[in-house]
Amino acid sequence: MTFPINRVNERTFDPAWSGEVFICDIDRTYLYTRFSSLKGLASIPFEFAVDKQDIEGMVPLLREVRRGPLQQSRNTPLYFISASPAQLRPVIQRKMLLDGLEFDGTTFKDWLGVVASLRLRRLKEQLGFKLTALLLQRLDLPAGASQVLIGDDLEADALVFTLFSDAVSRRLDEERLLGILGRHGVADDDARDIGALVARIPRGEAVRRAYIRMERSATAEAFLDYWPHVAICSGAFQLALCLWEQGSISDAGVARVARDLRERGAGAEALDRRLIEACRRGLVTRERVTPLRDALGAAGLLSPGLDLPEVEAAWREAAEQALADGLWTPRRLLEA
Repeated sequence: MTFPINRVNERTFDPAWSGEVFICDIDRTYLYTRFSSLKGLASIPFEFAVDKQDIEGMVPLLREVRRGPLQQSRNTPLYFISASPAQLRPVIQRKMLLDGLEFDGTTFKDWLGVVASLRLRRLKEQLGFKLTALLLQRLDLPAGASQVLIGDDLEADALVFTLFSDAVSRRLDEERLLGILGRHGVADDDARDIGALVARIPRGEAVRRAYIRMERSATAEAFLDYWPHVAICSGAFQLALCLWEQGSISDAGVARVARDLRERGAGAEALDRRLIEACRRGLVTRERVTPLRDALGAAGLLSPGLDLPEVEAAWREAAEQALADGLWTPRRLLEA
């Protein structure tokens, strides 16, 4: 393996273990943090955990992920990946401690290794780095692990997640995988190493679903051809609704996320819009979410009696097409 990364894994699994494993990006997903220059690397000794700002609602959401859908915590495996330099690990882990976040491991980019290799393009090349990190993480997991991936739209997370799922399931053969990597700026030797890692992983459905927190995109429609395998969410409340829909967090967990957002300045109207959008795009089922809507309304977190729409045709048709097609990766990205 030639892509320089730095991993710490604090959890050992029984080979017979099965269940959900969450892997979450850090930069612009959990924290308002992003290093993309040597100047940023030089500033690390002066960084303090208390100076790191968490993104609204993401701390309670990640706590709910760890807790799971029941009253008693199931200690859901939770890992973090960051393209920030490994030298930032103590600062970020201290921030996680301050936020009360339990986690099982972290992966950072080895910036010093990149500089030592004299291949500085790797500092900003995220596709090869994150795909390598996910594949190495998968090698540490038992076959029964079902991964849930959370990232943002500032880098290549949606493409990383779909390529990872398609490669491990062998829906995407090595030739096409390496072709896509090359067209997206991954060096030939890094791409070959990625192919070798895929070959070491038993064929199977590794990913339950992937989520992208919108940061840059003006509309979710920009990711329509990733749907439904990758769900595009506007903020922590929509993420919470999605994870509730798939049974990963509880009703009370959604309420705790909503309450945090309200305490940080979000009005009921803002959360109303997020729930309406979630129904419109099929992130949640209208019939199933109605009792939750009523409970949140009674708690003063949403407007009472909010009218919820049906799924719009574009999202319903995109889901049907993707499921018929079989691949997670959009077809347009497979073309040379």
